Amino acid sequence: MSTSRLLPGLVWMKKEWRLRSNPFPATGVARIGGQDARENGLLYEPNVHAEQLYEVIEKFVLGMSYSGLKFGYLWSVGLVPGDSDARGFGKSVLMQHVAGKINRDFGKDAYLTVGLDEEDAAEVPICCLLTSFDTTHVRSLGAALFAAVEYAVGYHTTADSAPLARRLRRRLIERTATDNVRDLVAAVMDEHRTLRGKTLGPPDVKLIAALCDENPRAAIDYLIGISPISRSRSGAVHMATFLVFAAAAGMRHVMVFCDQLEDLASTTTAKAKRNLEVERFRDVIVETLPMADMLTMVVTMHPRAALNIGTPWALADLPTFDLSKANEGSTVKLPALRDAAQVAQMLRPYLVAATKDGVVRNDGDELFPFTHEAVACLFERSARKPRDVLRKAHDLLNAAAAKNVDRIEAADVQSFLAAGRHYGGRDNASVTGVSGTLDWSRM
Repeated sequence: MSTSRLLPGLVWMKKEWRLRSNPFPATGVARIGGQDARENGLLYEPNVHAEQLYEVIEKFVLGMSYSGLKFGYLWSVGLVPGDSDARGFGKSVLMQHVAGKINRDFGKDAYLTVGLDEEDAAEVPICCLLTSFDTTHVRSLGAALFAAVEYAVGYHTTADSAPLARRLRRRLIERTATDNVRDLVAAVMDEHRTLRGKTLGPPDVKLIAALCDENPRAAIDYLIGISPISRSRSGAVHMATFLVFAAAAGMRHVMVFCDQLEDLASTTTAKAKRNLEVERFRDVIVETLPMADMLTMVVTMHPRAALNIGTPWALADLPTFDLSKANEGSTVKLPALRDAAQVAQMLRPYLVAATKDGVVRNDGDELFPFTHEAVACLFERSARKPRDVLRKAHDLLNAAAAKNVDRIEAADVQSFLAAGRHYGGRDNASVTGVSGTLDWSRM
């Protein structure tokens, strides 16, 4: 007896579910600046962490602009006591979102969000940079600060948006009433001459000229030509130079979001090097101009990073990162996902973005091909972290499409996750309190 052949999963997604591809990230690890929207954080739904976004602006942005905050700490904590791996809560994409929000209008909308009026919101213009440590190229504070300048010079979210450095150049032209490059460079050098305290020495005049150049690629090309060794050794000078340029354009403060501090704190980093780099946070960020006047650094933190970096951080006399009542003004903690409604909020932008021609089904269900019950089950069988949910959704969609399932029901989710056929193996039943052996046959 003949049986009908199942369509390949991707064909089923395209023909029956009207999806261009699997909407969800395969790894759930944010690749800021990457081309794949599933992985680069641009499909982030801010309402998932609405309370924490408000906290970030209230504590970090207002703290920087009006209270002299030098360090803020964006925390995540594991769900199981003693679990030091608290990654995947969405810290990276939240920081990217806040940086974009600030840079769109130099902080005005962020100020208005927390209740300042229009006059006050225009009083202290600010901008924001992103950087990150890693275990390959960025293992020093200098390299991290250089990467932050690269972000300012080259990063933009859409083809028609300008990087921060180009928008600052426009403000500099407005303030000086000239677009002559020589005059713009002179205005920035005049700003540097106003510094009266400890500095790292002369600014990088070639970088200033490139930032002021009418060619939008001049600064990008200049930074590309700097060697990896120079990036690490002179990254702080490049940051100081950028800050002087930003000040000449009217910026009062600059926030730097610094991700993956755990890579600096990693046990693979020699203890002596780790201690030296932490001391540089104090020497460069706290004690050297223009950083001491303009820069506020917000770093990501979780228990493993805190354990490895705690002693050198304290010895360097840097502001404590403890999650304590006394330290509430400089800490924000991202919680686990609270309920299925939050999961639905998070999944929806991915599904809508992947739907062919922006078509929404007749019933208006933007969660298709998931049923609401399936989303609830996905939440129950997850580790309650955005990364875990997105990975499971990716693998689940592939499996359901391969079986040519019309809609993904709760039973499909249960069967798939019970079989452990997804990124990372078995699901976290011990975390969620869900257990039992379920039938894979429906898939």
